[in-house]
Amino acid sequence: MNVESMDDVADCLLSVAWNIFPLMGKPPASPGNRTEEIRTLLVDACHDAGMRAREWAAAHGAGTEEERRPFLRLAEIGTDANLFLGMVSGTLVADPERIRRRWAEIETLVIEAGELAALIEGRPENRPPLAAGDQSFSSFRS
Repeated sequence: MNVESMDDVADCLLSVAWNIFPLMGKPPASPGNRTEEIRTLLVDACHDAGMRAREWAAAHGAGTEEERRPFLRLAEIGTDANLFLGMVSGTLVADPERIRRRWAEIETLVIEAGELAALIEGRPENRPPLAAGDQSFSSFRS
């Protein structure tokens, strides 16, 4: 993907959030469901960062590759972690070691996503967090 501006970055992050969101809460997650917790974190982090990228672009323009990098890395993590979550929940042949390795990778990605979200900082104004299983994401998109 050729990302040349912070607006492109925002599109990318919002797309990642939008693609993960339909996988949440069908049926609504039970308390303690780690997969749902992770997907909720990823949707919130990518959506919030996408909105921050839009705000940044409006204030500062296209930005440099270095300025865009943390945002793009968060989008990449969201995509990768969601892919791995699908792999651990949909195995045809049980392989506990392979599942363990994938969960370890997922948890590593979640830690990095949290660090990047903190680096990017802050929620857009008037943006409450989404609850797991909340199907009203479209009302929050700009």
